[in-house]
Amino acid sequence: MKKHTWITDDTDEFMLAVLELTNLAEARAFLGDVLTKSEIQDAANRWKVAKMLDFGVSYRKIERMTSISSATVSRIRRVLSDGAGGYRLMIAKLGETKNHGH
Repeated sequence: MKKHTWITDDTDEFMLAVLELTNLAEARAFLGDVLTKSEIQDAANRWKVAKMLDFGVSYRKIERMTSISSATVSRIRRVLSDGAGGYRLMIAKLGETKNHGH
């Protein structure tokens, strides 16, 4: 896993708190308190785009279906290809992939 400058004791503690969540209600409660509505929606949209890209959906169709700019779609594609592997990890864990046979 790549080392990122945002990784600190505080961010690790936050990640450990997230790992303690055991169901959707807990996740909604905790993340709903920690993040703004906009931050949650933005993260959910990035996740949706990553899954669509992994499934082979074109940039143009993603833009049309999500109203997310091509620049953002391109950035998510770069992270999907060259990031820390988090998108691919979760896509595989959730069995939501076409291109990787999981």
